[in-house]
Amino acid sequence: MTPDRDLNLDLPVLGSLAQHEASSLSNYAIELANAPVVLSQTTEDGEIEVRISVGWAVSTVMTRQNFVPSADGTGMVHALIPLWDMCNHTNGQLTTTFSPELDRSECTACRSYSAGDQIFIFYGSRSNADLFVHNGFVFGDNHHDSMRLKLGVSKADPLQAERAKLLSRLGLPTTGEFYLKTGADPVDGRLLAFLRVFSMRQEHLEHWLDSERSSDLVYPDCALETDVETKTWNFLHTRIKLLLSAYPTTMLDDLDQLNKGGMASCRRLAIQMRVSEKKILHGAIDYVEQRLLACGHPSSNN
Repeated sequence: MTPDRDLNLDLPVLGSLAQHEASSLSNYAIELANAPVVLSQTTEDGEIEVRISVGWAVSTVMTRQNFVPSADGTGMVHALIPLWDMCNHTNGQLTTTFSPELDRSECTACRSYSAGDQIFIFYGSRSNADLFVHNGFVFGDNHHDSMRLKLGVSKADPLQAERAKLLSRLGLPTTGEFYLKTGADPVDGRLLAFLRVFSMRQEHLEHWLDSERSSDLVYPDCALETDVETKTWNFLHTRIKLLLSAYPTTMLDDLDQLNKGGMASCRRLAIQMRVSEKKILHGAIDYVEQRLLACGHPSSNN
């Protein structure tokens, strides 16, 4: 870590994931680095102790493990594939397979390359939060970016039992993690269904508990009462606004800082992560406001 490793990342939304997890991983790596392994060897002149710092070795191995079939084919084992560490990430699809006949991992190019081109591979459908914590970078045009939202039904809610029953039927928890995604459709069916159930009054819950079409609640075009739909989108709009207000800077502030030079690499990375989060939140705000207009109810939070 660089001298500014204690920098407050100012990631209020991601904080429960990136800031806490990055801090834990950092402390773990430092603890390893400061706890050398002692190798002893007895010679004619006595015992010699060789102290080796393993922090770097452990952190390297932990982030570069790949699963391959075991020799007997009964399970999967970890393997190191050094060539993969030479390739940077890009959008695409996984093109790595294992050939039992040749007993090796194989990777095909995700696009055409010419001599001298840098070769990229797809690391997987990972959000920038995952890439930030586990790989140490933020990918600017991440097609799989998402943000975690923690939502739950209060045990003090007088309709908690009914909500829990309907959520269970939909395969959803009463308290759990949901995601806002990047792109034109930031609200997936899982999040949408939870918000709808969360926003229902007793008569609505009774209707959908008796309905054979309760699974339709995951679809945007579900035939739902207008007041429930409006309440659903207003709740999400308010929640996103609160998340945005928790940041100490605006998107323009962050972009302005990134355009300036002389910034420590860790600080630049943290600001890039903030920008990634805010892009998702602003995109979700626009989407929610469009849904409210479709309901005939412009956002009450504008």
